[in-house]
Order: sequence, then C-alpha cells, then structure tokens
Amino acid sequence: MTRDQSSLRAIEPASLLDLDPGRFRYSAWRNLTIGVWAGQATREAAERVLRVSKHMASQHDKGHSSIVFVLDGAPAPLPEANEVFAKMYDNQVSDLSCLAIVIEGGGFWASRIRSTITSLRISTPGSLMIRVADKLEQVVEWLPAEHTQRTGMKVTPSELRAVLTATRALVANDNGEQPLSRRPKRSGAP
Repeated sequence: MTRDQSSLRAIEPASLLDLDPGRFRYSAWRNLTIGVWAGQATREAAERVLRVSKHMASQHDKGHSSIVFVLDGAPAPLPEANEVFAKMYDNQVSDLSCLAIVIEGGGFWASRIRSTITSLRISTPGSLMIRVADKLEQVVEWLPAEHTQRTGMKVTPSELRAVLTATRALVANDNGEQPLSRRPKRSGAP
C-alpha cells in the first residue's frame, strides 16, 4: 500500500456532484471542487458546472477553490461554453478563491487549451488566483497554502494529493474502462 492510499483512508472521500460520462465528472471535498474533463465542454455542460460552483458558494460562505484536470486530447471548449466559464472568473458572480488546472498532455493541443484559459482570464475582471500545471504535484505544492489563506479551511499537501489521486482515478470507470488494478490479467502474465 502506498503512502497516498493509506492517507486516503484517514480522510473523507470526495462526493460526486455531477457526472456526464465521457465528458466530465465534478466532485466535492471539503470546500474544494475537483473536475475532470475528458470531452468537449458545451454550453449545457458549462452551465451544469456553474450550478456546481453556485452550490458550493451556498455551502461555503468564506469561498471555495477548484482543481480541474483536462485529460490529454480533450477538445477545447466551444465558444459558448467559454462564455459561461467566464462567469466563474468574475468576482461579481462567483466566490471562487483559487483555481488550479492540470493539463495532462503536451504539444499544440496543450498550447491551445492554455491559450483558451489565458483568454478567459484576460477578458474577465476579478482577483481569482489561477495556476495552470502539467502535473498534479505542482498543484499539491501551490494550492494548500493559498487556499487556506483565502478561505480559512486548512488543507494539507498529503490530504490533497490523496483525494486528487483517488478522484482522478475514478474517471476511468466513468468512461466504461476499468482501472488498471482491476483489469483481468492476461494468461501467463504475473
């Protein structure tokens, strides 16, 4: 058993808030949302995520933060989805304190996703702290202190790593795939 697996047993798991199999999964843990995008964001999908954000705002009066994974190869959001996402960046509409986005991939595709995020940020007023990362570990290093300072809810790096790892792993099941640890072994394989 790894350290992250044993840490997860000591903390409460994330609870599912919304799911569109093959497109996205949004879960909540304390005053954090954890989103995983596997498919393209449409207006309807973005509106569902905005409702998740409003729900979190109603539950956490000192603010909440969000971590979003964009899986390798997921298409960029449609322009009408970006119009909705812009509302989450705006202090007048959202209480989002910190946003960390993990782009799981590289090359031109990742550059396009980063460009979309930058365009949204530039075009929307607000004091939202945003970090775009290539790896989960970069989020674990940055978010706990910033989130604690802005919302008053303490999150440790080890807790965050464990819950993000566990929640991110659930997406394989959302898309009809089994996690590697549950796949049948090939005959003759150890």
